[in-house]
Amino acid sequence: MAVLMLTGCNPELLEDGKHLQPISAKLKDEIRKLDSTEQAPLYIRIFKKESVLEAWKQRKDGTYALLKTYPICAYSGEFGPKKREGDRQAPEGFYSITRGQMNPRSSYYLSFNLGYPNKFDRAYGRTGKHLMVHGSCSSRGCYAMEDAPIAEIYALGRESFAGGQRTFEVHAFPFRMTPENMARYRDSEHFAFWQNLKNGYDHFQITRKPPKVEVCNRTYIFDPVGGGHFDATGPCPDYALEPSLLASLKKLRAKENVRFQQAVLELEQQAKEKEIKTADAMVDSQLDLLKRKQRIAEGKNPDGFLAGLINGNPTTPSANAPSAAPAPAPTQAQGQGQASQQQALAQSEINRPQTEQSGSFFSRLRSAVASPFKRSASEPTQPQQTSEPSLLTLPKARQ
Repeated sequence: MAVLMLTGCNPELLEDGKHLQPISAKLKDEIRKLDSTEQAPLYIRIFKKESVLEAWKQRKDGTYALLKTYPICAYSGEFGPKKREGDRQAPEGFYSITRGQMNPRSSYYLSFNLGYPNKFDRAYGRTGKHLMVHGSCSSRGCYAMEDAPIAEIYALGRESFAGGQRTFEVHAFPFRMTPENMARYRDSEHFAFWQNLKNGYDHFQITRKPPKVEVCNRTYIFDPVGGGHFDATGPCPDYALEPSLLASLKKLRAKENVRFQQAVLELEQQAKEKEIKTADAMVDSQLDLLKRKQRIAEGKNPDGFLAGLINGNPTTPSANAPSAAPAPAPTQAQGQGQASQQQALAQSEINRPQTEQSGSFFSRLRSAVASPFKRSASEPTQPQQTSEPSLLTLPKARQ
């Protein structure tokens, strides 16, 4: 009955046995090479930015090893969590898959339900249903695969349940949670949420075991020791982290915070160089415009002699061409104005070769046009220190 109710992103189709496809001989051989078995527990990680799904199998020593990476054909929305039904946003977070969430009857070939919203999502009042990983490469809030990959992933899950695994974990991330990626997206409205996700990501990176996930104070908590009952919306109980794990987290955090700060500096430098390049291009355009206006004021072809020949309008008039009719004599006021303009143009003509020869962006900027990026007198020349948080903080475990 539970299987019949799970329709994936679409209506049911009659069961045709595709959910019973065996694991291929090649994949079985890869599993054996990991010192694992077909019915050993499964763990899945999803990365939106990289568009991949990783399947991990538990080894005989209890740790997990990467079995295979599958391309995600399509997913809906952008980086960030799903918040409400109809936003067509693929979820991010930590989800558990039971046997009842496996759907052999999805019209999107095969699928399994992520179980959205989980406790964390419900603590924020988030809504949505039937968020799946499925085949047929079409997504409206799901993670869509090609049919062959989803059949293989489905078979891995089926066999892990046959081996006694009660649930397998699916952890969905916006991107690989490296310090460099965290720096790249540090200005996102979701940064604090991703810091929380990274704590769980780091637990797995250190232990090579999917972390035990709890929720309290509307925050994910990973691998807590003790603490009693965890209320998703209530205050966190007293809990601890295993000492060696906590020491490893501190060591990792110290190294990654250095990388994070270095990445931030590099990104800021790239942004400044791009800004200068853009401003430089604007100045070049303004200089060219001033030159053209000056040549027009002098009665010359603004594009020069060769361009005038091509366009049938050379700068130097032909000897046989009739001379232009004399211009009416200017009034005294007009004559003074024209004289002032000619003096200014002459002066700019004198100054321009020097500034262009110097090649200095700012000297050219001052001699030609006011910069739209010019700092005000009160603006500091050194970058201001902001209250932006560091990469992330350690879980607030109580010893």
